[in-house]
Amino acid sequence: MKLFVTSLAVLAALCLHIEAKTFTRCGLVNELKKQNFPKNILRDWVCVIEAVSSRRTDAIGPRKTDGSRDHGLFQISDRFFCSSSSRPGKTCHVTCADLRTDDITKAANCAKSIYKDHGFNTWSVWKNSCKGKPLPDISRC
Repeated sequence: MKLFVTSLAVLAALCLHIEAKTFTRCGLVNELKKQNFPKNILRDWVCVIEAVSSRRTDAIGPRKTDGSRDHGLFQISDRFFCSSSSRPGKTCHVTCADLRTDDITKAANCAKSIYKDHGFNTWSVWKNSCKGKPLPDISRC
C-alpha cells in the first residue's frame, strides 16, 4: 500500500510538472497577442511577467505576511483574485491552480480584468522595475 501511495504521489507530481511551461520572450509575446493583450502595452506586460515569474506558468510566490501567495505567470494573489480551494472563486472566479497551467487563458483573462480595474498598480514590480524604465525589447518577435 505504501508503494502504491508513493507511486501515485510521484505520478501526480509528474502530471503537474507536465502542465508547467517556461516561455521564451518571443513565445510569451506571441501568446499574449493570441490572448488579445493590447499591442501598445505588450512591453509592459513582458516586463511584469519576467520580473514576477521569470515567464514560468507554474510559479508560486512566497507566503506574504497576511498569509496570501501569488500564482502563475502573472503572479496573481489568492487574497483577492483566486480561490485556494478546488472551487472557483474570488474576483476572477478561478482556482489558483487554474492560474498555474500551461494554458494561460484563465490567467490572462484574470490579469486583463485586474488591469482593467486597477491598471498596472496591482503589480508593485511594475512601479519599481518597469514604469519609466527601459522595457524589454520585443521588436524581433
